[in-house]
Amino acid sequence: MYIAVSGTCYWCMEAVFNALNGVSNVEQGFVKSHDGKYVEAAFFAFNEKIISLEDIARVHLSTHSCTSNHSARERYPSAMYPLSSDQHAAVTNAIALAARDYDAPVITTAQPLVAFYPNPSAVQNYFWRQPDKPFCDSKILPKLKALAVTFPRLIKLSAVRYLRKTILEAQHA
Repeated sequence: MYIAVSGTCYWCMEAVFNALNGVSNVEQGFVKSHDGKYVEAAFFAFNEKIISLEDIARVHLSTHSCTSNHSARERYPSAMYPLSSDQHAAVTNAIALAARDYDAPVITTAQPLVAFYPNPSAVQNYFWRQPDKPFCDSKILPKLKALAVTFPRLIKLSAVRYLRKTILEAQHA
């Protein structure tokens, strides 16, 4: 199954979903939604035998401000974009189940995906190609660390190894 998500910068979402077991073909770029707007998003495949749609929704909600209508919401709408109308109900249900984890109302919605436009290959896999970049270290790495603590069973072994090494290096610095 394929899905797109938006809610924060595409580099962050790409890194997060690339770190999950059962997720593949992660690309960052722009989603065109039903209202004609283009927003930063990540688009990926996931194997429902390995990771559930509910887990995808939980991870997505946990890695951005899913309860806040902040000033950048126009650029970063909190949404999940199923590829078909058949998937829309399943995505809406997954969001509702994941929203139970929050005290405040979750604003994340299921929106129809009109089109996805990937960024050039030179900027794909942004974090995992250059984790030492300042943006990666200050913005993406904290999300990955929180993800590993909150959802340890969902994280790929390669991501666990990287995070463990990063934490050990920071302790010895």
